[in-house]
Amino acid sequence: MKIYGQAQKNEAELEILAEAALVAEPSTLRDLASFLYRCADAIEEEGESWEHEHFESNEAVSPHFVVFNPGVVST
Repeated sequence: MKIYGQAQKNEAELEILAEAALVAEPSTLRDLASFLYRCADAIEEEGESWEHEHFESNEAVSPHFVVFNPGVVST
């Protein structure tokens, strides 16, 4: 597993992160966990035809969280 990220000030460059911290309410964490399960299921069921999915939070302002299929994205 690799975690990539972008700084708010420099959105052009992706960097491999050594650590990520989530600060979220339990309901948002459950929504994120459910999203990750759906992504895993889609990768297994659709294979290389599934590329990526964006997590959409119910919060007014939220960071972008995207899951990519490792079978179709070179890292």
